[in-house]
Amino acid sequence: MRKEKLQIPSLEEQVVQMEIDKIVATGITPKVTFLTYLKSMIQQVGMRHIFSDRLELGFLITVVAALLAMLIISPFQGQIQDIYSYIFLLSPILFMVLSVSTYLRKTQNNTYEVEMACKYNVYQIIACRMLLFSLLSVVLNTIAIAAVAMQFEGIHFLRAFLLSLTSLFVFSTLLLFALMRRRTSVIVIMTVIGWTFGNLLLQTVNVQVYNDFLLKLNTVVNAIVLLGMVFIYIRCVKKLIQFKQMEGVF
Repeated sequence: MRKEKLQIPSLEEQVVQMEIDKIVATGITPKVTFLTYLKSMIQQVGMRHIFSDRLELGFLITVVAALLAMLIISPFQGQIQDIYSYIFLLSPILFMVLSVSTYLRKTQNNTYEVEMACKYNVYQIIACRMLLFSLLSVVLNTIAIAAVAMQFEGIHFLRAFLLSLTSLFVFSTLLLFALMRRRTSVIVIMTVIGWTFGNLLLQTVNVQVYNDFLLKLNTVVNAIVLLGMVFIYIRCVKKLIQFKQMEGVF
């Protein structure tokens, strides 16, 4: 059997290849995952600066929590079915208040232009805050739904819980869509008004059909819709974080 000769690259070839590999490694920016980018942002900017308006946010959270507590504690005069419609309407309220106040405060700030030129611009900070607000809203909604389920025997906790989270992520996704299409305060406020009056209008036109839809919505279908909305919401947050001021587009 004929043996092939082993060819050993010369020292010069090895040095050239090492230099090529070094240049390629330096020139190619490694792909950063979404979670890694968020972690890096929080570490570099710091929670103290991301939430520089802690007193204002604390006040808003207290007011919203007190409002929800009053609604839960107060005796409900309507039918049990009506509670589900109010859960669907009010579940995004904390996220709504915190996100809208953040957006208005950041975009109307005198330092807006300076902040847009920073490594992490205004919209990236807003996206990070919205993500954290959504997590906070999930926790508060869970506590509120548990309290409602304990107060009213006819309320099914799992159904109410899934309905609450679906409502939260449907609204938050709509708000992010609106924000990415038209980055103005008017469109943000119009989204809030549209959500509120849209739900109230559905209740006014035919409250029985509206309540029956929420009450009879299959739990499995609701869970699938919820997972889909969470997926879309995360994609929207990613797009908002990837906003490039130089290009002016998402």
